[in-house]
Amino acid sequence: MLATNEVPSHVPPELVVDFQFDSVPGADRDSVQASADAARKLPDIFFGLGVRRAGNAWVVTRHDLIREVYQDAETFSSQHNADFGALVGETWKMLPLEADPPHHANWRILLNPIFTPARMGALEAKIDGFASELVDNVLAKGEAEFVKDFADIFPVKIFLEMFGLPLEHTSQFVAWEYDLLHGTSIDANRNAAIAIVGYLRARIAERRARPADDIISYVAGAKIEGRPLTDDEVLGVCFLLYTAGLDTVANMLSFMFKHLAEHPADQQALRDNPALIPNAVEELLRAYPIIISGRELARDTEFHGVTMRKGDTIVLPTQLAGRDEREFPNPDHVDFKRENVSHITFAAGPHRCVGSHLARRELRIALEQWLTRVPPFRVKPGETPHTHGLGVLGVNRLPLVWDKAT
Repeated sequence: MLATNEVPSHVPPELVVDFQFDSVPGADRDSVQASADAARKLPDIFFGLGVRRAGNAWVVTRHDLIREVYQDAETFSSQHNADFGALVGETWKMLPLEADPPHHANWRILLNPIFTPARMGALEAKIDGFASELVDNVLAKGEAEFVKDFADIFPVKIFLEMFGLPLEHTSQFVAWEYDLLHGTSIDANRNAAIAIVGYLRARIAERRARPADDIISYVAGAKIEGRPLTDDEVLGVCFLLYTAGLDTVANMLSFMFKHLAEHPADQQALRDNPALIPNAVEELLRAYPIIISGRELARDTEFHGVTMRKGDTIVLPTQLAGRDEREFPNPDHVDFKRENVSHITFAAGPHRCVGSHLARRELRIALEQWLTRVPPFRVKPGETPHTHGLGVLGVNRLPLVWDKAT
């Protein structure tokens, strides 16, 4: 994104706010709730100082306005949404995330067969097996650090399976993912990106020479607009699927299980009525969105009375959309019987998450495994879960305990 540390001349002083999602009161305890509490005191659209690592940017706080930005790709471009290519001194784009219409549609058509509900259904037994194995590892202990012992590992195993990569590489991918997205310095982010890019380029070359039945082979052998993909385009697709499918699911799981550990009545409701679990997944997705997405202005515009200029950055915090009281009655209350949970946690418009069917399946299966096999769990006495509020919101540590079987 092209955010800077300057306040452009077209920004009215009354809309300038010193605001960082990771430092609002309570962000270390529940960054979703803390963000929502802080944003309710601010204008629907404001210009945030230090709101992104890259600098200042517009921030939209309302569900309907965030949806509107998502749906207007001609005005609000995704071409610099992540810029991981630039981080390693290269020019490839994460595809289809950093492609705008009309080309974006062709990339989605290419990826859609990978993530159909039917194909995801065929993975059900494998996903369930990974979840069961991870529960086996902690069940008899009566405790687990949920993030480290389950949430971080579970989606990585599924990624490696779909990509045809050795499961023995799980710990390495977990470490790369952490340094890439949560490293405390640009050097840490860059070094992780370089390692991931090198690994993926080597696997792409192998699959071009010897195709297999996996995602890398499918993408490497695909055509876009009548031509084969370049190596950089294959890398861009694979790098997106790596970054989009691991940290997001891990942090969503962590917030879900944090909520259930801190709200025993909600946990018991799902144990008593497992048929509520799919509804619970949607309600928890609404209540704990974790993505702070962004766009770049492709042209000058006036957006709901606010003048924005080409090149401005606009931030779209889904955690504010999910907690918008104008969209959801009593939004801070989690209600597994809430009707019409029309959340935009997976975005909206042309860039709606292509992997949403897989993510929902992972979340559901994780809940089913834990609630079926693990006794009622709670936060370990004397411990406090810690969260973070920048980039992809998440839970740093979630120590859980339960009564061991006698």
